[in-house]
Amino acid sequence: MLPQPIRHEAVRRMNVTLSSTLSDLVQHSEQPPRALPTSCYLDPEFFQAELEQVLRPGWHAVARSDDLPEVGDFRSVDLFGEPIVLVRDDAKRLRVFSRICLHRACLIVEGEGNAKRFTCPFHRWGYSLDGRLTAAPLMEDVPLFERDKQSLPELALEEWQGFVFVSLEPTPAPLSQQVEEIEQLLRPLDLARYKRVGTLDFDSPWNWKVLIENFIESYHHLGTHSETAQPVYPAKDTYAMDLSAAGTLLDNPMVDGTPGAWIGHLFPSFLFFMTLVDSYASLIWYELQIDAIDHFHLRIHVMMPEELAANEPLAKTMLDTFNTVHQEDIMACNRVQRGLGGRLFKPTALSKQEEGLVRFHRFLTERMTRAEG
Repeated sequence: MLPQPIRHEAVRRMNVTLSSTLSDLVQHSEQPPRALPTSCYLDPEFFQAELEQVLRPGWHAVARSDDLPEVGDFRSVDLFGEPIVLVRDDAKRLRVFSRICLHRACLIVEGEGNAKRFTCPFHRWGYSLDGRLTAAPLMEDVPLFERDKQSLPELALEEWQGFVFVSLEPTPAPLSQQVEEIEQLLRPLDLARYKRVGTLDFDSPWNWKVLIENFIESYHHLGTHSETAQPVYPAKDTYAMDLSAAGTLLDNPMVDGTPGAWIGHLFPSFLFFMTLVDSYASLIWYELQIDAIDHFHLRIHVMMPEELAANEPLAKTMLDTFNTVHQEDIMACNRVQRGLGGRLFKPTALSKQEEGLVRFHRFLTERMTRAEG
């Protein structure tokens, strides 16, 4: 343990650093739209505050409903450091619980599969699919221990358009409130019927906002995707639809002006790409597993309607296309992450094609400064 005076000094420095970054963020919000201050990407204390005030309270997609179709199907997830498990219970209802044993904090399950119950490998404490403690060997004579009153903590879960969303907030506002506007646009497309045809995995050594900001504007088609996306979805024709406080839907018309694709961002970190051409319709979900200020794991899930999902050549084409596009994005994000560390960078004005960033920054500022006010 650190000596008391040193520990207090470390806390003082942390508070000063965070206050400085928050001050920069507030000043940013009071100016014409421009890139965020670099400290918002590099300050470890700011990232820790983001976890508590932005990320952990939000709704996060962790699976598709059809990933767990049968009673007993489960999937382990680490959500911002919290080990949880999704499971379909005996009533075929999807539930999400802590997967930390109530006894000595051992993780009761890892990975995914199918189980009739969960048994902790440490001392064989057992749990039913609805989280109840059903076995606690050699605990019969322990004073005040009441097995039938013990259960794994349960978290909020909602399903929307085939996605399974989880929040770590004890009593979050309903997801339905956040998606109300975008639901009206997406309901005719019935995204729940889309089936996964493949997943691309990428280690991503960047701050999570670097990818978010890259994703929610198509201005970078001019440079990053000059030979791939730009000839199909010209940067100059893209525009962001206002979803109030929920997020942004970016319209990407094709070069001939016909409907082409939508890029969606539901705050804080749910990203999807939706093609609107029936002959190769696809739903692309960018799943960010954020674990550090400068790192997350990215899984790009490619989905297609049931009638197209069985078309293996088409599925391979879509996977290859998004692999190519993301390889181009990797170049851009790598360079941005490196550039953020330069002392000479001063944020300047954003393009009208970057309206999605403006809305995201507004959301971030509101969440990060609400406690200050």
